[in-house]
Amino acid sequence: MNGKTNYVLIGVFVLLLTLTFISVILWLSAGGTGRVYKEYLVYMKESVSGLSRDNVVKYHGVDVGRVREIGLDPLRAGEVRLLLQIDEDTVLREDTVATLETQGLTGLAFINLTGGSAASPQLQARPGEKYPVIESRRSTWGRLDRAVEELVSNLIDVSKLLKVVLSEENKQSLTRTLAHLDNLTAALAGRSGDMATAVEDLAATMRQARDATTELPELFAEFGKTAKALQDMADELRDTGTSVGRVVRARDRDLQRFTGEALPEAAVMINELRRAAENLRRFSEQLERDPAVLLRGRTPRAPGPGE
Repeated sequence: MNGKTNYVLIGVFVLLLTLTFISVILWLSAGGTGRVYKEYLVYMKESVSGLSRDNVVKYHGVDVGRVREIGLDPLRAGEVRLLLQIDEDTVLREDTVATLETQGLTGLAFINLTGGSAASPQLQARPGEKYPVIESRRSTWGRLDRAVEELVSNLIDVSKLLKVVLSEENKQSLTRTLAHLDNLTAALAGRSGDMATAVEDLAATMRQARDATTELPELFAEFGKTAKALQDMADELRDTGTSVGRVVRARDRDLQRFTGEALPEAAVMINELRRAAENLRRFSEQLERDPAVLLRGRTPRAPGPGE
């Protein structure tokens, strides 16, 4: 009996030791190191290949937690749902961003948290949600892959456009256009002498116009003086005619008859002088408004109805 009792005690001791060992292992694997975690959600819009459960979570390069769960969210198609356990003492802000990165040449993936300015509020769970959600950003390789994909798509579009541009019809049109340009170049080369002469004539005309323009102020001044002199002469003749009229009315009939025949001619001459002065004045004003009238002449009057 004593031998059997010893065997039973030894078996119970071994069993208790095994259970204790298993309990310690489970306790350690369950985070029995004394660390208290707070759980957060991250939704990734790219593949998380290389990331597995219990992979590390870093915040600015410091280990702050681990990945607890990886799965697909049926409510958010095309996105991967990650449940992160992060040390309770780690303060995450609303502008904190999660990125999938790889460690060295091993290819082991981990979640890296960046951002989190002091001015940003602390990240909290939204009403109706169990966990706070950390915004995600594509990894470097993910952004590069997307950029390459867009580049390839753009290249395909450009190649299609080039096919349309370089169609047989467009090639023929381009050939005809080049032929026309060749003919035009040859024609211009044959008329180069005429074109040079035309350019020289134009240059001479421009020089003459410039010279005439420089002389216009003096010409305007002379016209103004002439018009004023004619106007003064007309005024003097008018005054003379008035005086002669008074004298004639004061003299006898013969002198009155003589003045009656001479005064109308004097009046006609006075009117002619006044019209000449008026024409000179209008001409000087026209020259002042448009100096080019000296070169091209007066603009012809538009024909009237029926002309």
